[in-house]
Amino acid sequence: MNKYNVYAIGNALVDMEFAIEDEFLARMNIDKGVMTLVDTDQQQALYEALAGHTGKMASGGSAANTIIAVSHFGGKSFYSCKVANDPAGDFYVQDLVAAGVDTNLHQEREPGISGKCIVMITPDAE
Repeated sequence: MNKYNVYAIGNALVDMEFAIEDEFLARMNIDKGVMTLVDTDQQQALYEALAGHTGKMASGGSAANTIIAVSHFGGKSFYSCKVANDPAGDFYVQDLVAAGVDTNLHQEREPGISGKCIVMITPDAE
């Protein structure tokens, strides 16, 4: 018998979801409904501008989303990825464990910055 129903390797991203108004996008010169890559300084500026907005965090990345779903449906899953030894990486590990996913993240993590995705959701859910 197999130990896992599904094993995945993927890119770990901490999804940072914020409820915003359309005016925020206009003020920040962000196009609605598109994905935009930003550098560390741009991301930090967005975090500062989002202070005070309702937000939540979730472990993400396409493979992780699939593995978490497998676990929620009762399957035994394992996810192999890499996160840094930082608060976002700590959250990612804890969130996967809480979802019942086995990982390789018990290994020593290196210093750095874990991947993050800022998701801004307008009232029309775009």
